[in-house]
Amino acid sequence: MRKQRHLENLRNQLKASRVENRELNNRLQLMVHHFNRVRTENDWLRSERTLLRQKLSYMTQILLFQQLQQPSLSSSAWPCNNVTPQ
Repeated sequence: MRKQRHLENLRNQLKASRVENRELNNRLQLMVHHFNRVRTENDWLRSERTLLRQKLSYMTQILLFQQLQQPSLSSSAWPCNNVTPQ
């Protein structure tokens, strides 16, 4: 009788362990999915950052080129120089 109870107790522990294992596997799969989404988004953001840096560099070069082409303009002709400090 005692062995029977012990065996039943072990079976219940095994069943509980299997349920916990299944739940942990589900959580792990969810975390892996979330990780992959975040990694993909991070890759996209890095690409976007690179593209924006290139655009900024290009625009800066255009502004500098325009400035060199029109040396007669005073520095006050540039809109960014007309901002009054607060």
